[in-house]
Amino acid sequence: MKKSWPAYTFVASVFLMLISGSLLTTGMFMDGLIYGNVADNMASGACTFWHPMHSPSLLADFYEHPPLVMGLLALLYKVFGTHIWVTRLFTMLTTVLTAWLTVRLWHRLGNDRRTGWLPLLLWVLIPAMSRNAHDNMLECTMVIFVLSAVLCLLHHNSTKRLLWSALGGVFLFLAFLCKGFTGLYPFALPMIVWVVDWAMGRHTNMGRALLQALSDTLMAVGTFALCFAATGLLFPESVVYFETYLSHQVLGNLNTPVVSNRWTIVWNFFEQTIIVWAIALVIVGVMVKKERCRIARADLRNFWICLLLALAGVLPIAISLKQHGFYILTVYPLVAVGLGAIIHEPVTRWTANAGKGFRNVLYILALVSLAGAIVLNVIHYGKPGRDIAMQEDMRLIAPLLQEGEQVGIPMSLAQEWSLYAYYYREKHIDLKRVDLQQMPTPAPRHLLTDGRDPVPQDLYSPTGLATQTYKLYTLKQ
Repeated sequence: MKKSWPAYTFVASVFLMLISGSLLTTGMFMDGLIYGNVADNMASGACTFWHPMHSPSLLADFYEHPPLVMGLLALLYKVFGTHIWVTRLFTMLTTVLTAWLTVRLWHRLGNDRRTGWLPLLLWVLIPAMSRNAHDNMLECTMVIFVLSAVLCLLHHNSTKRLLWSALGGVFLFLAFLCKGFTGLYPFALPMIVWVVDWAMGRHTNMGRALLQALSDTLMAVGTFALCFAATGLLFPESVVYFETYLSHQVLGNLNTPVVSNRWTIVWNFFEQTIIVWAIALVIVGVMVKKERCRIARADLRNFWICLLLALAGVLPIAISLKQHGFYILTVYPLVAVGLGAIIHEPVTRWTANAGKGFRNVLYILALVSLAGAIVLNVIHYGKPGRDIAMQEDMRLIAPLLQEGEQVGIPMSLAQEWSLYAYYYREKHIDLKRVDLQQMPTPAPRHLLTDGRDPVPQDLYSPTGLATQTYKLYTLKQ
């Protein structure tokens, strides 16, 4: 197939269809909401890059993650204003950049750019990718720097490989500034390449190749360390930030029991990729059984390099009991490229041998699917998408509240993190936890409850709004 735009268009359409129920809605995963609010505070000057905050009553000192992603989003807010659609634009830009880098990696491993749609299709079919691509997750930005580092470290045969390795170290420092240690696994790439080449008998001088792999790794690590040191010297406040981040978020949460089994993250990895593994195995089975041909050694090499590097990004997370599936979002483009490597030869041949009728059908399918994807997204425009009752109640309640007002909530709502984040995003409303049995003095002007706690009737009267779950009470005069 000489023209690749129909295939790329079809892949983009599949992706847009998969996220159509969320992309143009106002709902967002709680983590993404909080990151957006932190970026909003950075953009308005309410906090700084090295001393971020969410709100006075929730994460007033935000040391949960390094601040680069929030800082980048804050720059976009400064240009276009703080709005949910600017946040969506930011996340879609990261997705486009990730797709471009995935095709670059595909080409760097010796494949034709025109077939880059194949790893992209496998990538978008991984459920975790489409589920998190629009939710302002830190990993969606971190993967850009991870893939950039991988591209740099793959210049191991270049005469300027040490310079490329140094640049890879810079990109890994930027990845660390996005989400910490979960983005540093590309440091293992030079040794992974050496191991795969040794196992496949590609080394003519094993000792020399090993020394080159070690020197590439040391150059990347050294540059990473220099970036850290330079940041500390240029921005002394960053030292306090990183010390607090390491002690509070990293070391302090190693044994936080989010999961009961340390290997949950590995199971999650295979669970999320089972669809693309199945596709690849079916195609390889047809290729070997019916066509009597084998996978080329170069393609097999690329497969093992990508798979081992992906596992290097998954396995270390098993150290901690604090695990979430989105921690490994950055490895999925590698899985897609690796599986694409072992199936691209038959897929390319089948599409190349297809007749004119097939190509015409593909052109029509690409355009129709794109139109359908656009329609599916447009019909969801402005809808809540998720947290429906919470958002619909807020739209009735927020007009009665002043910008930046502090509203009391009972202790029973103390861990409703999305509630804090939505109200802060709406009008910078700060939800403050109060004991309804011992109200503070002065009492907050408004009280927000979900009906589970008795409200002091001598202090507050209901507003009478026709809300579904949350009730607003006003302080009596």
